[in-house]
Amino acid sequence: MASHLKMIISVELVGIDGVSQRCEIAKVDRSLDGARLNNFGLSLEEAKDIQRRLQQELTQFQTDQAAQRDRKCQDCNRRRSVHDSRYRTIHSLFGSCHVRVPRWCRCACGSTARLGTGCVETLLNGRATPELERIQAELGSRLSFREAARVLDIFVPATRPHNHRTVSNRLGKVADQIEKWDVAGPYRISRAGKSPVSVFIDGAYIRAVPGYQSRHFEIAMGRVVAQGRAPRQFAGAPNIATGKHDIVRAAMRAQGWLPGRDVTVFSDGEVGLQSIVLSATRQPVTHILDWFHLSMRLRHIEQAWEGIRHLQNLDVYLQSVAVHVPRLRYLLWSGYVREASEAVKQMLGQLDQHLGFHDAPGKLRRLYELINNLGTYLGQNAA
Repeated sequence: MASHLKMIISVELVGIDGVSQRCEIAKVDRSLDGARLNNFGLSLEEAKDIQRRLQQELTQFQTDQAAQRDRKCQDCNRRRSVHDSRYRTIHSLFGSCHVRVPRWCRCACGSTARLGTGCVETLLNGRATPELERIQAELGSRLSFREAARVLDIFVPATRPHNHRTVSNRLGKVADQIEKWDVAGPYRISRAGKSPVSVFIDGAYIRAVPGYQSRHFEIAMGRVVAQGRAPRQFAGAPNIATGKHDIVRAAMRAQGWLPGRDVTVFSDGEVGLQSIVLSATRQPVTHILDWFHLSMRLRHIEQAWEGIRHLQNLDVYLQSVAVHVPRLRYLLWSGYVREASEAVKQMLGQLDQHLGFHDAPGKLRRLYELINNLGTYLGQNAA
């Protein structure tokens, strides 16, 4: 008795004229003698091969059916003769599809084909299917580009390995499409009432790809928070078609913001970040300094003073500095900006009048520079 089994996989294709045709896709052979669990069902490579062949047959059948509709002249409805054929390569999720596309002769009536109206031209409009681009963008956003390409090679049938540069380019393309749809699409107005909107914005430097005009470029990113809605993130990069203020405005409108409603901005005090939100709202906003960045400036002053206060009895000669440095954090946390600015002026004045300041070591000059920068920072964000 034979202990060998065979499974033949075939597909039946029915065209627009109702005529069906059957073609064989694959054969799977199994032996029952010494069968093990690793022979149970289809293997990954067999499944990928079946998917690739099935995709090739289906795409060629679709192209042939679309070409038959294009064969008729749009003016006289007569069938045109075949001039020649050419091959097109379309990358899909289940492999690269090489399809044969016929080219038609000019009709005897003298009419010319209209661009963008043919079924084949509409069907094969691109080099990759949108589904493949979305999958590559999804993996590229969650993993490194090389790791995303490796994952695709494991599970997706392909005639050649996926390239990490292709994953990077597809991620950028899909991101640009989402950004355009988000900016140009209809805004969803919030039902949470006229509650204020808070915008948290910050800047970051990103390493550029090789060949870019600079090694790093700055992006603006953050999130918009409104009552009754989940926070919405946004990010904007330079040298793109959509401005940063348009991206922020779209995120605010999606959170239910309307012109005239109150907007509170939390940032590190950089003028450029505030101007982005001002350009997006086109109205005055309430600006609040981010305590993290402000606390870091205070921490640098405190550390610099602790390192030199015991040298040459500076805590005695620089009494104003010794008194005001521990108070700065409390004053700014409590909202006493005017008192903190006055304390900064007193410390700078005493440091200038110190006899040994001009011949002082670098640590004392560093303390003066940090306090002076804090005074400038508070002056720029006093409003």
